[in-house]
Amino acid sequence: MTDGAAVPCRTASRAADRRAAGDLRADLVLAPDPATVRGAREVVAQQCHRAGIAVDVCETALLLTSEVVTNAVLHGRSEVRLRVVVTPGVLHVEVGDDNSRHPQRASPDDGALDGRGMAIIDVLATRWGVRDTPNGKVVWFDVAVRD
Repeated sequence: MTDGAAVPCRTASRAADRRAAGDLRADLVLAPDPATVRGAREVVAQQCHRAGIAVDVCETALLLTSEVVTNAVLHGRSEVRLRVVVTPGVLHVEVGDDNSRHPQRASPDDGALDGRGMAIIDVLATRWGVRDTPNGKVVWFDVAVRD
């Protein structure tokens, strides 16, 4: 279940000069509460805006962020660590929690209300993966950014 609240994706005027000056990065620690999904989406939307990322790419990143943060809140049962990094050509999002179990892609069940998150990530992300940490794991994804 994701927070369906709308977070606007605005496209700034070309921000190539900002990206050339250095990568954009944001880090945030979120409470283990479903309501924090909105805060995560807002951080991603802000980074998209600052980098001048196209609206459709931003919307994809927001959807994927919702899925990964929701999984971390529901299954990680700890604070959620969000990192968003924009480099030339890539929007990279990492979501960490204290649960070492890796997410699994569920078998399709048309009647289920959940269980589609990892399938969505698999289809829409340019790349994604899981990295073990001393305190749990980080699930990350990349979305290609057009110049």
